[in-house]
Amino acid sequence: MNRQEKAEEIDRIKGLLDGAQFVVLAEYSGLEVNEMVELRQELRKVQGRVRIVKNTLAKIATSGGNFEALQPHFKGPLAMAFTLDEAPGTATALVAFQKGHPKFKITAGCLSGGGAVDAKGVDAISKLPGKDQLRAMLLGTLAGVPRNMVSLLSAPARNFVGVLEARRRQLAGE
Repeated sequence: MNRQEKAEEIDRIKGLLDGAQFVVLAEYSGLEVNEMVELRQELRKVQGRVRIVKNTLAKIATSGGNFEALQPHFKGPLAMAFTLDEAPGTATALVAFQKGHPKFKITAGCLSGGGAVDAKGVDAISKLPGKDQLRAMLLGTLAGVPRNMVSLLSAPARNFVGVLEARRRQLAGE
């Protein structure tokens, strides 16, 4: 690669990372082409992408950016997976792929502007609920408040009716 090609590759990597929410580095040595195609297909389903990067160029591209915390992890042949969407979906796809392909090893991950995490951290991120699940949980919580309020406001009348019914039974000798 000459200087011009290297500069273009650095710009490409910066462009890919611009707006990314989550980046994961993984060792891919030993994977066959069809397995990499499978990984790319799985990541596309969750709005993720993967790219093989040259470590020195990736270090330059990430310096001073949101993913600078990954710099110490650029060692050996690496694939960089990233998403512009939500992190848990991409992390889940990568962790599932790793379980089925032992030659693929997640080494580090980083949320935009955050610190780097190891493979266990990426696994923990994969278990977080996605945006849609969080919205549903919030909506359920918000809907529960009025329901509880109506229940509390109707309780005295309901209890009073119960007392009257008990008194009626007592007088009727039931």
